Amino acid sequence: MKLNFNENLVRYRKRAGLTQQQLAQKLSITPQAVSKWEKGSYPDCELLPKLSQILDVSLDVLFGLKDEDGKISLNTAVIEEVGKLDEAEKGKRAMELIYTLLCAFRTGPSPEHASLPESFTRETYAQVRTDNALAIARLNPDMQYACFMRIPEDGINSYFSIEPRLLELFSLLSDENAMKVISYAETLSRNNILTKECISKELDMPQETVSVIVDRCEKLGIMWQLTANTGGETFPIYGYVHNVPLVGILTLAKSLVNYISFPEPDIDSWTRAPFRHKAQDTENSEE
Repeated sequence: MKLNFNENLVRYRKRAGLTQQQLAQKLSITPQAVSKWEKGSYPDCELLPKLSQILDVSLDVLFGLKDEDGKISLNTAVIEEVGKLDEAEKGKRAMELIYTLLCAFRTGPSPEHASLPESFTRETYAQVRTDNALAIARLNPDMQYACFMRIPEDGINSYFSIEPRLLELFSLLSDENAMKVISYAETLSRNNILTKECISKELDMPQETVSVIVDRCEKLGIMWQLTANTGGETFPIYGYVHNVPLVGILTLAKSLVNYISFPEPDIDSWTRAPFRHKAQDTENSEE
């Protein structure tokens, strides 16, 4: 069902066989008021009981808090709770919910182990490895992150391939100077425009080196080029794409090269590797 009051109102009004005018008459209000509710506003609280009675639907269902079968809508509950928080609190609550979700992969309910730890004496992760999902989350508050992947039936390799652009990316990231340029660009504020000269000066790096790196970044879509016209001359300027996947790669790389010694929870129930070969799938199907 739709998890939106305004859309739900349209749905249940039509299910009751009422026009906006007919519903307005039953509520002793104007049709314009009903129209406004269906476009985004809300009725006065004293009208809600009668509205519920006329449409023959509970207020929990009308507001999307529950499905018609009486079950609580988890999606709506999360939106209601998180939506009221400020940005910093949203991030904190999102991490708590992600941790709870990963804990749910344990066999059987275990609510006593579903609360994000309040203190840490060592670097702590949550990890999930099943036949259908992979997940890793760093829990320490100094740097919290999570990565979740659903595994398709034919394996993650069904959308992963060894291709020139991918090899070029890893080649770029293996260059120490390129990493310095990217790390510097990631510190910039939004819509900050760069020149190769300013990067060279900021990093005390030869301009020829910077030029090669910036050109490689532009080729991969990490940077984008514009042309500045001063009236007397033109020259290239560059914007940096603050790309979430790239930040994720760099962050996850640190976890990769440092042994994860304390995962909690550590759900490890997989029987099939996330990368799968067609030959193996054929053999399994024959069995």
